Amino acid sequence: MTNKTAVGTADSGRLYIEDLLSRYPAIAEAEKLAILDFLNKSSALDSALLTCNEAIAENLKAFRQDNRKQLGFTPVNWLIMASILVSVAFAIYYMWDAGT
Repeated sequence: MTNKTAVGTADSGRLYIEDLLSRYPAIAEAEKLAILDFLNKSSALDSALLTCNEAIAENLKAFRQDNRKQLGFTPVNWLIMASILVSVAFAIYYMWDAGT
């Protein structure tokens, strides 16, 4: 697959998702899952291009609001992140204390 073909494939995938979002909320469950998959796996550039499209901005905002559990951090993710941050803080504290 050439780079030009890969770019064309990525663009067509994003355009398909834009089409689905333009019809949101009147979409099928399979189409909803396709949007979720795209938003979870897409590159930062593709996500930014979706966000910048004013024609679908309200529908994208509504979709993200309606599906925030599937798109965002779950309570378990927050707990894991908090544990990591506390561990790093303790490590920094003890290394700082050992250096003085």
